[in-house]
Amino acid sequence: MKTIKYLMLICLMFGITLIPMVAAASGAPAGKKVITPEEGIAALEATPYEKKFGAPIMPGGKIVKTEDTAAFYEISQPHEKVVEFYKEVLKVYGDEKFRDWKDQIYIEDLGGAKWHSIGIMKGDGEKTTVKITRDNMTWVFSTLIIRFAGVFFVLCVLWVLLNLNSFCMKKFFPDTKKAAAK
Repeated sequence: MKTIKYLMLICLMFGITLIPMVAAASGAPAGKKVITPEEGIAALEATPYEKKFGAPIMPGGKIVKTEDTAAFYEISQPHEKVVEFYKEVLKVYGDEKFRDWKDQIYIEDLGGAKWHSIGIMKGDGEKTTVKITRDNMTWVFSTLIIRFAGVFFVLCVLWVLLNLNSFCMKKFFPDTKKAAAK
């Protein structure tokens, strides 16, 4: 019983010492309120679609089509200005990857935002179409299952190789103690 109490006390002390480390790792200054990217975007004038998808919509944008996990809207601005707008506004997040594809600029969120990607279509002259895609739970679970299967496969391969190694060791290096006892 005394050992359990000491173990609990050690775990509690260890946990308390980790609190400042977690705060420092998240970039949170001690004693100050940290504004999350979602709060920064919400500080802008949010439309209902911005609240639903969690991504900013350029002012003057007109919603063309909405789906369960995507929203399309048009802006009467050239492609370059729309890209500049999103590069400026998304600095708040800091976890985006901009990809320049043949038909669009693809912005993917690598952090914890509600939206998964923003596609800024090229062409259309003075009108630009933007597609905002929300995170899809089917996609999230499928990637987790693929990772699980991959780890399981690697462990099975390692298990087979270790068994093969132990078989070879037993065959080529017989136990000398058993041979000496005979």
